[in-house]
Formats: sequence, C-alpha cells, structure tokens
Amino acid sequence: MIYTKYDPATGQIIQTLSISDNDSIAANLPTEHYVEGYYDGDKHYIDIATKTAIQKDDKPHPLANWDYTSKQWLIDSTTIISQTRNIRNDLLSQIDRVNPVWYSTLTADQQNQLIAYRQALLDVPQQSGFPATIEWPTKPTWL
Repeated sequence: MIYTKYDPATGQIIQTLSISDNDSIAANLPTEHYVEGYYDGDKHYIDIATKTAIQKDDKPHPLANWDYTSKQWLIDSTTIISQTRNIRNDLLSQIDRVNPVWYSTLTADQQNQLIAYRQALLDVPQQSGFPATIEWPTKPTWL
C-alpha cells in the first residue's frame, strides 16, 4: 500500500511510503500522521481536521511559496521584482552594446524595431500584471 506522511501541525506532506505488511505500517506510520494514497507535496496538502488530501490551486508564479496557515500561494514581490529587473537589464545590455557601425547598416525598419523592442523592455515594470504576470516583448527575429 502507498501512504503519505504529513506534518500534523501544518498538513505539509513529508514523504510517500510504500509499505507491504501491517507490522511495518505500525512501526513507520503513527496513526494521526498519514493518509492512504500517493499525494505530491507540490500539488497537495493534508487538511489536518479531516485527514484528507486537498489539491492546491495552480502555482501562480515559479517563485511563489505555499503558506500552510492561510492555505494559499504567497508571492514575495521583492524577490520577483528584483529577478525580473535582472532579466530585463540583461536583455537591455545585449541591445545597448550594439556597435554603432553595425547599427548604421540596419534598415530604417530594423532600427525602429530595435528602438521599439528596447522601449518595451523598459516598460516591463509598468505592465498591469507586474510582477506576478509579465509579458516579455518579442525580440526582433533578425537580432
């Protein structure tokens, strides 16, 4: 049988065990600290009052963390903002080091695309969903 152990104070899933005999079950699983079945800690938590597995909502952002007290995903905006600015600044540095001689060989349309792409990168923090949802501008295909 498959069993999922959990923290009785929080409902956080600790591990999943496959145990075949009753003696091993008694030795490895205190009665209140497991539920029968396989549950993934990234996608489930255990409701400690009912001792049932509950599926978590979809993770809204890769850096979100599950809060076992409020039973919801929390997003650390400071970390996300910092990481997003680092990505954006890296993309900007790729454009800003463009050789002036090379730039002068671009067509007017390509120069306008480059200017628009750069401005769109600068505008990332002004997007309505920032920092939880970001729509990265599309880099010109020729760049």
